[in-house]
Amino acid sequence: MKSKWFVASIPIDPVNRIMRYQAQRIKDTSAVDHSGNREYAGTLYRDKADAQAVADEMNAKEAAE
Repeated sequence: MKSKWFVASIPIDPVNRIMRYQAQRIKDTSAVDHSGNREYAGTLYRDKADAQAVADEMNAKEAAE
């Protein structure tokens, strides 16, 4: 079973606190969480709100199906 879309924080440069954000979901919630078990939507965003908008849109789209 797939998870809902969520925003993942990706540290680009932790020393300088540079982060990027991406809408993701787990493909198989009964399996171990790793990069091969994730789906990605959109690109990397500088603003967390932009990635959250994508995640919200994907969740709403799937709820309507």
